[in-house]
Amino acid sequence: LGEGGESLTYGELGVRVDRLAGHLASLGVGVESRVGVCLPRSLDLVVAVLGVLRAGGAYVPLDPEYPVDRLEFMKADSGVEVVVTEEVLARSLVGDVVAPEVVVSLSSAAYVIYTSGSTGRPKGVVVPHGAMAGLVRWAVGLGEGR
Repeated sequence: LGEGGESLTYGELGVRVDRLAGHLASLGVGVESRVGVCLPRSLDLVVAVLGVLRAGGAYVPLDPEYPVDRLEFMKADSGVEVVVTEEVLARSLVGDVVAPEVVVSLSSAAYVIYTSGSTGRPKGVVVPHGAMAGLVRWAVGLGEGR
């Protein structure tokens, strides 16, 4: 897994995801917690999203290119409790933090995506784990008959 010269094995990815999930759990993140992820496209972004899901939380993508007022609105509107960004991610990747044992249902929130909003005001849409699992199965070619 990798791009731009940076790569991780699936084993390394799993270790980093579990460490971040453990760190997030130590901050109180659990099922249905909203966690902002404000990172550029990178392996760290993949680790962050998977870490939030592993902790049971729902990630809220916060594009670092958005204006500050839009990001603040999205954080407040979605109820973001914690934001993962480069400094938080770096701190969580050291030590022997163990990933939490979390059980989520297919209807638990996996992420909150914001539309552009036809009124000019963004609108958050909650996507559950069940829909996310279907998207991943489709994306990696694990659909029906395979």
